[in-house]
This record gives sequence, structure tokens and C-alpha cells, in this order.
Amino acid sequence: MRILVVDDDSVVAESIRAILEDAGYDVTVVNDGQSALDVLQDTAPDLVVLDIIMPDMDGIEVCRRIRAKPFFARLPVIFLTAKSRPADIARGLDAGGDDYLVKPFDVIELPARIRAQLRRMPGGMLDPEVEYHENGRLRLYLAQPKVELDGQVIALTPTEHRLLYCLMTNLGRPVSVEQLLATVWDYPPGVGDPKLVRVHIANLRSKLGLPPDAPEYINNLHGRGYLIYSADPIIQ
Repeated sequence: MRILVVDDDSVVAESIRAILEDAGYDVTVVNDGQSALDVLQDTAPDLVVLDIIMPDMDGIEVCRRIRAKPFFARLPVIFLTAKSRPADIARGLDAGGDDYLVKPFDVIELPARIRAQLRRMPGGMLDPEVEYHENGRLRLYLAQPKVELDGQVIALTPTEHRLLYCLMTNLGRPVSVEQLLATVWDYPPGVGDPKLVRVHIANLRSKLGLPPDAPEYINNLHGRGYLIYSADPIIQ
């Protein structure tokens, strides 16, 4: 597996390289945002580890530009940065990041998070005989990170795709935040920030643009979790 590491601190970048190479990954390191975008085309990495604080082009802008490229719509991006405020985490996830890890970090945590992202890539856990899940006006494609609403294609990040997949395979049943953290982010019980779920749910709602009374809307049942109702009438 090929990992692209983007960090303007060459000492930190080489430390990350050593950690990931010890974990068995093929690692490319660059020290600025534009170089990351240039290298992206040549190396076609399986995942990007991205700092935020960089000169000229920060990691938020790099992530936005990655997400703007259709070929890389499903490429997992993990922010690895010293910026730890909730607002910074929200900005990173809103820009299209799939996970967010704050420096300093434990050397065993980054490879574990990478493994979790790669395990959850769309396609790895899907039935090859099924092309999509459908619910009312929504059609979620399984092998591609996209959904159709009334026939209009909406691109999703890999994490948004996994999250919507989890909700659409549990129509009418609330899925708890802990279940979502375990299924979508592969966190063990009691681990993981609920803010990850809230931010990605908000992003999905924004992309879909559905009114709260639509059956396909992502509902929050306080204390129970999130659910999408089935758009098909129930026959008694």
C-alpha cells in the first residue's frame, strides 16, 4: 500500500516515514501542498497523511483540491496536525478529511488508523452482486463513493459513503453513535470522538439538501442515535 505524507517539517515527516515503513507501507514524503498535488498524479497513493500548518497552501486547501478531483474522490485523507481546537477539527472534516489525529501522537496509533481507513474503503466489504441500495429518492452506489438524489449524482467522501451505507442498511432502526464509530471508523467500544459523527452527519445533510420531513432525511433520535426511515410503505 502506498502512503503519501505531507508535512513541511522535514524531521517530523521523516519520523512519520520511518513509522509507516516499519508498518510495511511504501511511503512518499513531500513538504508542501503544491508538491503533494503534483505527486498525487504520479504516485496514485492509497491514502494521504496531511499536515494543516504549511506555507503557501495549507492542508485544508490541499484536501479541498484533492476532493475536487473526481479520480481521488474516494482517497482517504487523515489530518495529522498540532491544531487541536474543536473548530480546527471541524474545519478539517468539513474540508473532506476522513480522520483527524493531533500531534504529538503515539507511534502505534497512526498505523492503526490507517489500517482502519483502508479496511473501510468502499468495495472491500460489499456484496459484488449488489450494485446499489435504494430508498425512495436515494440510490447509494456501493463500489463508488456517490449517491443519486432524484437522478442527480452527488459525490461523497469515503467516510460519508460508509456512514450513509451504514444508515441505509439499517432503515427504520436507530444506529447509535458508538455503533457508527465502530462500523465507520473502526474504533473499539468507548473510543472515538462523537464529534466525528456529528460533523459528517451535518455534511451529509448539507449535500443531500433534504427537508427534515422527508423519509430519506437523516434523523437524530436523542439518546438513541441516527436513522433514516424507509420510504416504502409498510404492509401490515
